[in-house]
Amino acid sequence: MQSTAQFSKSKVQCLLRHRGGNYYASAKVGGKLIRRSLDTDDYNVAKLRLPPVLAELRGAKNRAEAGSLGAAVKAEAHREDPAIKPTTRHYYQQVAVSLAKISAKLPVDPLGLSITRVTLAELRALMDKYAAATSPTRYNGCLALLRRTYARAMESGHVGSNLPAALKRVRPLKMKHDLPTAESFAKIVADILAQRKSHSKATAMAVELLAYTGLRISEAQSLQWRDIKADHLVVRTAKNDDLRQVPLIPAALELLTRLRAAGVPTGADDPVMLIKSPRIALDGSCERLGIDHMRVHDLRHLFATRCIESGVDLPTLATWLGHKDGGVLAAQVYGHLCRKHSTAMAGRVKA
Repeated sequence: MQSTAQFSKSKVQCLLRHRGGNYYASAKVGGKLIRRSLDTDDYNVAKLRLPPVLAELRGAKNRAEAGSLGAAVKAEAHREDPAIKPTTRHYYQQVAVSLAKISAKLPVDPLGLSITRVTLAELRALMDKYAAATSPTRYNGCLALLRRTYARAMESGHVGSNLPAALKRVRPLKMKHDLPTAESFAKIVADILAQRKSHSKATAMAVELLAYTGLRISEAQSLQWRDIKADHLVVRTAKNDDLRQVPLIPAALELLTRLRAAGVPTGADDPVMLIKSPRIALDGSCERLGIDHMRVHDLRHLFATRCIESGVDLPTLATWLGHKDGGVLAAQVYGHLCRKHSTAMAGRVKA
């Protein structure tokens, strides 16, 4: 009995119709016939999708030498690119590990496939799972790594197009900064001290240090006593390796005085913050006091909020926070506070 042909030709060259209804692109690459589904049974849609798919198939001149997508992602994450900072490369390495864990849980592991065989649908399914398991900013970082990976693969002739370029970045959700009042913050510090653990005092002072300086946690971890000047701190900005000065507000000066009086080591190379992070203690204190959950990074927002409420302008605040945009990001995050403060100040003006 003669079998029915799987594919039939259409009026368009290299466009085949499967007997199941869907259309396929068909091209010879390196002497081998390759077919790629166009994921549609509509003839007009198939004609529109055909050219870029053919370009991808024919453009992959060295596809036979390509390895798995997972290997390519890992190689790109560890590549010493002089155009990116070591901290960014370390971030990509973390992203690559987390992406591999998500991919391994899928019915078909896209990272285990040859980079030449991974379809856009498989890549989209992987990134959808990744988006559900991580933050929007981490998703965007992962997408950037995938795009870099495919760019290198295109240079090597392993693929003909940058598939991840078809995936859109996710807009991070705007955080609601319902931060504690000065009274509530004082209660948090007092509650941490009241636990009377061996590290409670150091933890409480770490919380205060972050709230009174606006430092990122990584910046506070690397802060040494040599960086403490008479009226400011010298900080190496975590995101761009630049040095910046952060003025010491009265609360910060008082905290440093208490630290010195407590007898902690204050040599030039000694750390100012004696613990790695106050996250666990901060979580516990907020829960005990019935206060909205605070992240360690919210202490930085608390500093910025207090500065704005005290009349500090956004460009100056941006400099203190280590932003390089002259206040654009600060305006986006804290603009509502500026308007609220402006309205309050206007009420004090006498005609």
